Amino acid sequence: MMRVKIMSKIQNNSEILFIYEAKLTNPNGDPDDENRPRMDPKMRRNLVSDVRLKRYFRDYMISQKGEDNIWVTKLDGRNVDATERLKKIGEPEDVLKKCIDARLFGATIPEKGTESKSKGRSTSYTGPVQFTWGYSLHKVDLVDSRTITSILSGRDTGYGNIGKDYRVYYSLIAFYGAVSAKRAEITGASEEDLSELDESLWKSLITESVTRSKIGQRPLLYLRMEYSSPESMKGDLRRFISVKEKKDNIREFFDLELKMDNLLKLIEQTEVVKVIAKCSDEFRGFCDGVAKICNDKNKTCKVDIK
Repeated sequence: MMRVKIMSKIQNNSEILFIYEAKLTNPNGDPDDENRPRMDPKMRRNLVSDVRLKRYFRDYMISQKGEDNIWVTKLDGRNVDATERLKKIGEPEDVLKKCIDARLFGATIPEKGTESKSKGRSTSYTGPVQFTWGYSLHKVDLVDSRTITSILSGRDTGYGNIGKDYRVYYSLIAFYGAVSAKRAEITGASEEDLSELDESLWKSLITESVTRSKIGQRPLLYLRMEYSSPESMKGDLRRFISVKEKKDNIREFFDLELKMDNLLKLIEQTEVVKVIAKCSDEFRGFCDGVAKICNDKNKTCKVDIK
């Protein structure tokens, strides 16, 4: 007899903090500005869209489970609209059943018209997991040397092509995200889906950033805190991090001084019922602090040093 796996319902709201570094790379090019890294020019902060972050996750899931499990993707390497994508998935109700990105992030799903109602329509679902735009926790410098040449030209002239290659020297990028248990009821997102996000978002920054413009990125901290009530949520967790620039020109992680005391106090004093934490060596002290709080306060925790 074939067993049907029963998914666990998401019970509580969560908040997410995700920090990764980008060194001599372009974290998120702006197509309206010659693909330069997105920047806040007045504050000199590097910006990364939530779409770019979710793209890493989607690409990783495709590599692991195939494109039929992802709603927003390409077909045979080309961009397609939602109607064409639906032909590969099946019926509109199959999208949420099959596609983890639709359950987590939401989707706009087209529906065909009928003889009595020839015009089709679309149904939009707001996903339970939403991310803000990410930004660097410090001032960022663009690489001064931008012109590159290629020995391959379109004609037999003996000369190469000249182009531009925009990158940042170093950027410590932080994202804030929130998880709504109420919206998860609508899309069918499960605890298993959230666990997949916990594991795969970290891995995606390692495996899916291996392209010429993206290589040089590495995850440093992933934190998801689950609360006993929606009212316990604190909002953007990045404001609980204190960052001091030890040099005028930041080129590596240790040119920055990060203080995480306020975030540890938040975990200790707030009605947090579950903590998922993944830390690189740079954040080992923070993860050790989380583990100690969980042991002292009898909170459910999963802490990994990567």
